[in-house]
Amino acid sequence: MAARTRRETARMENSWWTMPENSVAPLVFYMDEELEEHIFAPWDADLRCIEEHSCTLFQLEQWFSASGQTHVRIDGPIRARWWLLDMALRVGSSDFELQAQGFEMLQRVRSQPLTDEVLSSLPILKP
Repeated sequence: MAARTRRETARMENSWWTMPENSVAPLVFYMDEELEEHIFAPWDADLRCIEEHSCTLFQLEQWFSASGQTHVRIDGPIRARWWLLDMALRVGSSDFELQAQGFEMLQRVRSQPLTDEVLSSLPILKP
């Protein structure tokens, strides 16, 4: 096995999953099955890229209930967790303007990593 470069070592040491504060009090909520498919695509095809681009880890558990809800748990940096919750709430909104904003956010996290600028765009997440 080749020796790690300094850059790789630094990246591993500073990775979000090595920081205890990112695993304390995960964000937990319930999501309708239809919303889950909108966000993660059928069979959770987009789950991995959303996790990678947001530096988070999702745990999705189907709940066998009449309402067909999915139990969602998100671990990772707090700002990313709240940004993702806001995105999900907007995508699931009945207000067309909020829904459009949510789909823009979803496209953003599917296509590229979330930056500090993007994470700070939500008023609740301003430092």
